Amino acid sequence: MVIEPVYSWARPFREGLAMVEVKGKFEFDRKYGFIDKNGNVVIEPVYEDAWNFSEGLAAVKINGKWGFVDKKGNMVIEAIYDWVEPFIEELAAVKLNGKWGYIDKEGNVVIEPVYNWVEPFKEGIAIVIINGKLGYIDKEGTQYWED
Repeated sequence: MVIEPVYSWARPFREGLAMVEVKGKFEFDRKYGFIDKNGNVVIEPVYEDAWNFSEGLAAVKINGKWGFVDKKGNMVIEAIYDWVEPFIEELAAVKLNGKWGYIDKEGNVVIEPVYNWVEPFKEGIAIVIINGKLGYIDKEGTQYWED
């Protein structure tokens, strides 16, 4: 199947959907949504920005803030974050008021946003930086610091 080139940009398909960009009259007037492999619009292009699906949820930006939608377009995690990263190992890194932490797929804060920088979890451990100090945390928030 070939999808007609009606979008100004698209990302590769992930989890059966692809993020697409639709341009408006002006260069800065862009909206993002999602299509299926048949080219059908599944989630209308109404977002200021969007990321591919990861673990069933996609990050979307609306009114200058980031949240997450499911594959039906339901906003399952309210758009309140300054920045987000995709879900990896059931957790997503989120930035709120200049600090990073982690949430679960229900939007519950699992690790408070207190870090200056974080990396995604890999095999249950994530690299974090706080006050210039590099360390590691596990999914319960236990910290391990380099000496």
